Amino acid sequence: MPSRRAFLAAIGTGVAGGLAGCLDGGSGDTPSPGSDESTEWPVRNYDRYGRAFVPDAAVPRSEPNERFSTPLDGTPRERPVVAGGRVFQPTWAGIEALDAESGEKLWTYPEENDEVASFYPSPAVHGGTAYVGTESGLVAVDAENGEEQWRVETDGQVTASPVPGPEWEALYAGTDRGEVFRVGPGGDIAWRASVYGEVTHLVSTQVAGVTAATSGGELFTLYDGRGLWRQKVPGKVTAVAGRSGNDLFVATFGGGVLCLRTAAHAGRVAWHAENGPVADGSLVLADGAVFGGDLSGVDRIDADDGSRGWELGDDTYSVAAAGDTLYTGADGAVVARPLSGGSGVGAARVNTTRFRYGIGEETSAMGVTPADGALFAGVSDRGDGEERLVALE
Repeated sequence: MPSRRAFLAAIGTGVAGGLAGCLDGGSGDTPSPGSDESTEWPVRNYDRYGRAFVPDAAVPRSEPNERFSTPLDGTPRERPVVAGGRVFQPTWAGIEALDAESGEKLWTYPEENDEVASFYPSPAVHGGTAYVGTESGLVAVDAENGEEQWRVETDGQVTASPVPGPEWEALYAGTDRGEVFRVGPGGDIAWRASVYGEVTHLVSTQVAGVTAATSGGELFTLYDGRGLWRQKVPGKVTAVAGRSGNDLFVATFGGGVLCLRTAAHAGRVAWHAENGPVADGSLVLADGAVFGGDLSGVDRIDADDGSRGWELGDDTYSVAAAGDTLYTGADGAVVARPLSGGSGVGAARVNTTRFRYGIGEETSAMGVTPADGALFAGVSDRGDGEERLVALE
């Protein structure tokens, strides 16, 4: 781990870049279709920044075919994670692992009757190990067979999906009792810290350290277990994403979307889009914009000043992006839209949809993940059908 002096020097250097705008470090290039059919999505929102965008992934942009549709043992809760040729879908039954090509069910953690059914956040997967948050701690399991390798006990339930530091040299996790901790690859605890409220999201945008967001509407940046800054926002934090180590985009419940300047700015608010989406679970950072969805639709917000570009569609439960396409999970469908939102002004637009793939009545696509040449979606069924994982290609 870098020394505190090296860490502060690094974030100080980043301030000048941060003054240029919230998406400092962006290339400004127009997004283009991806060509890589082997991309992974190893953590809940793709990377340690939480950007939910993979520029080079080859994913369907026109009406897709179904690679597979596999029944699940539990109701899907968050988006699936894809790594090492496997899909890891969090459900109320546990983490269900499937083959990414065939959809064959491989294993479920925990095994039946091992623990009471509970909420499981999306795992982090790297180097053949899946890091799983449970009611009693963080557990490392073998990604091939689901066998437990080690665990870190906590006083509360792990509620924030684990995120890695740079190069996966450590993981960060957070609990419903406000505990944030850093753990090494072998399960050794480097430090523990306490914040106020349930930890809902974590991002690791600096050269070291982590930012924790809470249900109490606060963000805390921690380094070596000590607080560097703390910022109050107008509502429970429902999603957070960062770029280039200097800026955070924060969605709240009922309080809109904000851009916070970090580093030496210590969480200062750069702009506040008061009518921004709830964006439960994820924001997409792509094409110079911030995308988020809720039951009113999906919004595009300019990353520089927070102005709204457009709002489209309805009942959006999750968002992700690959290449030049935005994917959303909705009631009864998985929808693909151009990042540009088509042509037009505001809501008066044409060519806004690339495809709308129906998944059945009384269903919802609770999480969408573009990876491995396909689009994966956990489908919840409120009718007589089965909960399932669908892969489209």
